Amino acid sequence: MHAFLHRLIADFSLPPDAAMRLWRLSNLHKPSPALGKRLERSLAVIAMLLLGAGLVFWVAANWQDQTRQFKFLALQSLLAGSFVAALVWQRARTALLLLAMLAMGGLLAFVGQTFQTGADPWQLFAVWAGLSLLCVLAARSDILWSFWVVIAGLGIALWSGDRLLDPLGSALNHLWQRRFFDYVTPLLWALLALAILGVNWRLSSAEGKKIPYAQIIAVLLALCAWVTYGTWGLFGSNIGLYFFNTALVSLTAVLAYLAKPRHFVVLALSTLALDVLFLSGAFKVLFLNDKSPDTLGGIFMLGALAAACVGLTGAWLYKLQSAEKTHA
Repeated sequence: MHAFLHRLIADFSLPPDAAMRLWRLSNLHKPSPALGKRLERSLAVIAMLLLGAGLVFWVAANWQDQTRQFKFLALQSLLAGSFVAALVWQRARTALLLLAMLAMGGLLAFVGQTFQTGADPWQLFAVWAGLSLLCVLAARSDILWSFWVVIAGLGIALWSGDRLLDPLGSALNHLWQRRFFDYVTPLLWALLALAILGVNWRLSSAEGKKIPYAQIIAVLLALCAWVTYGTWGLFGSNIGLYFFNTALVSLTAVLAYLAKPRHFVVLALSTLALDVLFLSGAFKVLFLNDKSPDTLGGIFMLGALAAACVGLTGAWLYKLQSAEKTHA
């Protein structure tokens, strides 16, 4: 909007008094009416994070000197107190529920360490995500949704991490079982991203705009997983996994392009992921092929392809965004 006003002033050669009147009519000098509420909510969330961190550090510093009963009571009291305070203090409900989610994770971790249940780490995050979903649905806050996405994403990553980070262990499994997990994990990331994209919550301000941060985090985590699995399949023995993950990234880019209004952040992240996958394929063709050129020529060609990909996608996104601003 500022650039548009400056262009109007320059195109019509407006005098200083007319430019000042135009600036006042735009109301850009006035603060947003929702600024106070957003600032209050942000400070409340930061206060709860600092309070939670302070309690965690205090308990950690005195952990060895406390009894098991005291540890349970401290974590349970923090969890129950956060829930009760969220019911009473409505203005700080989001911050208090965030504190409750942190306390819930600490309590689950302490139970797992105390009783040695033998559960895998991903099961802790799965239970944590399932129980904290009640807090998220109760508040319908973008902050809570973003935190929940991180918890659920860590659960998926830990569930699939042994197969992704231990190729030798995966190779020892039966072929059908390895292929099964290779394709299920990208679909889990797709389900997480679609679940967050399908959530319909709105700001408490008068604008009523959708909050995009949890969606961006979910899509970013999914894109990172798809690129990682696609690259692993490309340089491994499962070329089909490369094309499968590339198709998921392409579908995300198409959905972001067709969205109304168009989601440029997701579109930019998707195109960047496609560039990485394309350049990974080019690297394999140039350096890991029987008919590959010499090393110096391969480096030159790969650098030229990388520059062309980044330049073309960047120019296309800039042109697309400029055209949408002009029509708006």
